[in-house]
Formats: sequence, C-alpha cells, structure tokens
Amino acid sequence: MKISICIPQYNRIEYLLKSLRMIESQTYTDLEICISDDCSTDDTVEKIAEFSKTYKYPIVFHKFPQNMGYDRNYRKCIEMATGQYAFVIGNDDSIYGESSMAFLVDFLIKNNLPDIGFCNMIEERTENTLIQRASKTAILGSDANIAMKYYSCFSFVGGLIYKKSTFDKYNTDKYDGSIYAQMYLGVLIIASGNTLFSIKEPLVLKDLLLDGKFRNSYRDRIAKAWKDYKIVDGGIPSVMNVLINALKDAGKLTQAHIFYIFKRVYSITYPHWLLDYRENKAFPMSVGLMVGLYPSKIDNFKLLNLPNRFLVLLLYCVSTLIGLLTPVFLFKRFKQSIYTYFKS
Repeated sequence: MKISICIPQYNRIEYLLKSLRMIESQTYTDLEICISDDCSTDDTVEKIAEFSKTYKYPIVFHKFPQNMGYDRNYRKCIEMATGQYAFVIGNDDSIYGESSMAFLVDFLIKNNLPDIGFCNMIEERTENTLIQRASKTAILGSDANIAMKYYSCFSFVGGLIYKKSTFDKYNTDKYDGSIYAQMYLGVLIIASGNTLFSIKEPLVLKDLLLDGKFRNSYRDRIAKAWKDYKIVDGGIPSVMNVLINALKDAGKLTQAHIFYIFKRVYSITYPHWLLDYRENKAFPMSVGLMVGLYPSKIDNFKLLNLPNRFLVLLLYCVSTLIGLLTPVFLFKRFKQSIYTYFKS
C-alpha cells in the first residue's frame, strides 16, 4: 500500500528540509512526498529540485504561479497524491518515530480501509509534549453526531489521514478562503456516512525547532497593551459557518445540530481562548474577543429558534465570567484533561 505524505508549503524552506530529512528514517518503503507550493518567495523551488536528486523517496512537487491561499494549497497537495492514503503534515511538522507509517498501514489493513482519521502529535517546541486529540486507536463511527463530536480534531492539519478515493469524491473549492477547508471536508465526509478512525499513538512531530528556535506564532501578534486593542472574533464565526454548511451539504442539518455547534463553541472554544490570551498576558485581546463574539453578531445566530437563542446568550455570559475570572494557573493545570474529557 502506497502512502502519500502531503505537505502544503509556503516559504520556511529550511523547516521543510529538516522535516524531509527526518522522514527518510521511516522503515516503511512505499511512500511518496507530495508538496504543493503556494508561490513561495524564498528559494523553495531550487532547494527542492536539488534535494530530490538524492532523496530516499520520490518527491512530487507543484508550484502555483500566484498565491492561492491556504485552503486551495491544502487541497492541492492531497490532489497530487497517487497513494491509496494521504497523510498530511504542515511544512514545519514531520513524522514521529521511524515505524509510524508501518504502524499506520497495519492499522488500515486490519480495519478494512476506513475513510478518514487523525492521530496524536508530539510537539517539539515544548520539549516533546504530547498533543492528545485521540483517546484511543479505533474505529469511531460514521454519522453527523460523530462528525460533531470530533470536528475540533480537524483544527490542526498535521496527522489528518484520508483514503484518497474518499477525498476525491468530496473534494470541493466551495469553502476555499474560509481557512478551515480541512474541517469542512472532515465533517462533510463523516456526516455523509464514511468511517472515521483515530490513532492514539503519536505519528506526527509538530512545530519543529530550527537551530533550537521556534518560528513566530500567534503569540507574537496578539494585543498585550491597550493601545493595540481591537475587536476580534478569532475566526470562530468562520468555523461555525463551515460546520453548519458541511452538515447542510451532507443533508443532515437539524436545529439540534445548530444548537450543539453554538453550545460547543461557547462552552469550550470561547472560554479556552479567553484564558489562553490571559495566560499569554494579553488581557486586551480577551476583551476584544468578548466583544467580537457577542452571539447576535454571528450571522448564523438567526438560525436558532428563540429558546435556543436565549440559552446561547446565557451560556455566553457564564463562559465570559469563567474565561475572564478563572485563575490562569488552574487553566494551565487542567486544560489538557478537559480537552481529553470532551474527546472520550
């Protein structure tokens, strides 16, 4: 079984080269590397051309003549795959453990070739912390409720796994520009009756260090002083829109699902980011998010019936108090346990 390791690339070529060198340690031999470059301004083309000459695995490379944006580039790297499965990583991620791809292939064969999945990750920048989004190595199911339970596992592209034929069936540019194409596709595929699986073993090394340094992150851009205050929404309304429309396109959208999406966002995602910003000493950013995510500002709020609108407004108020008043040390101590609970 051929596995295509698919990488959406944009600049940061030295991270990608480090990743490719690490992938060479895999014991599994039937691999290919598919790289879609979103019109990088660095020397990606030249470096990959030279690197490919002596690389252990075949490299399939494509460069867009103009910048197409994250979603199109993400889909393109999977479209390029000729393997039976596509294993996606970011261009600053790599494969963790030399037998990871062999382990994955063994699981896929023993479980009748499921359609879509995700795995856990090890984060290099935090001294090899386990990022746990999968609580078990197993088949999880296939319907709208399963899609809703696990949609947040598609937030990070690293370690998303697609049966190529299934991806091709549902691949669409409908939500290019949302920056959440992988979440839309994941929910659409699962809600349409295709099988979701999870891999508890960490197969991805996330956020590579280069010369002991980590690339810039969102923490370098958030407002930590009141002079930088602005109203923000954190992209959360876009997530909600993608989820609702994925269920709608699968023919599975109900009032209960719409309410579940709002409830999940306002009980988990929203207070998490309030606390995360506070943890990073960016209280003005927390306040900006509080203002930006007032429920009536979200277009899809009108899809809720009146009783559910009231419940969402109440939840927003409670979560705001929790997010702004909970001691940060408690958040740091229990956030991984809370995340694991909601995935179990």
